[in-house]
Amino acid sequence: MFKDEILENERRRRIYALIEASPGIHLRGLQRILNMPLTTLEYHLSYMARKKILFAETEGHHKRYYTKPLDPEDKKVLAALRQKRMREIVLVILANGKAKYQLLAEQLKLSHSTLSSYLKYLVSNNILVKDKIGYENLYTIRDEDRVTKVLIAYKPSFLDRLVDNALNIWMETHFRKEEPKHT
Repeated sequence: MFKDEILENERRRRIYALIEASPGIHLRGLQRILNMPLTTLEYHLSYMARKKILFAETEGHHKRYYTKPLDPEDKKVLAALRQKRMREIVLVILANGKAKYQLLAEQLKLSHSTLSSYLKYLVSNNILVKDKIGYENLYTIRDEDRVTKVLIAYKPSFLDRLVDNALNIWMETHFRKEEPKHT
């Protein structure tokens, strides 16, 4: 069957459109937004995955869905950025170039245990780099180009003004650095 024929079904078309708009969305997220019985949703997801118009990937306790295969490193970044608080951490660091632990705690108003947990996840997944300077931890983004590429590519799925602001700041400073100096 061709993709168009598969998507003639109204429910499959709605599921596909939502996954296309929010790549990496998981089953319960789909179910909440579509307000569709879980067994019906699972049936259609399984059918579209078998027909290879959807791709499913299990990450921890979640199965995430995509309309096209993603680079494995992009998937890690996207999985982290889909979580609001981790996205906020990355955006603060992206906008500032680097951030101390204390700055993140103050700006994001997160408990120390919660912030530590998020930072540990981001460092262990190679999204952030942690450098110890004296008694303080300084965080930077390991691959700014990859993170911004993912943010730009999936910006509509985040529905977040913070993403827009951080990307604007990053693009202004990043491209300003690259401008040749006239002598």
